[in-house]
Amino acid sequence: MEHIMEKKQKEELWEKAAAFHGHVCPGLTIGYRAALYAIDLLELTFSEDEQVVCISENDACGVDAIQVILGCSVGKGNLLFHMTGKQAFSFYNR
Repeated sequence: MEHIMEKKQKEELWEKAAAFHGHVCPGLTIGYRAALYAIDLLELTFSEDEQVVCISENDACGVDAIQVILGCSVGKGNLLFHMTGKQAFSFYNR
């Protein structure tokens, strides 16, 4: 039952990311998978005060998925860009 719930949550996150971005594309998929990987590796629970920082090496489609799933944004100061043109993201807990 737990795996079904996880799958449903992942599907909901995917739908939110696609709606925010406006279409489904490979770049969005990369950001989505990177965000889910960060959740697993950093053991994120998304409490009210938890802040994840993302340093993105590009400003492409995947960043939209990271914004939606992890709550990172330029305005909050937890979405930073180090432009190399690579599909690479680094995640940190504050």
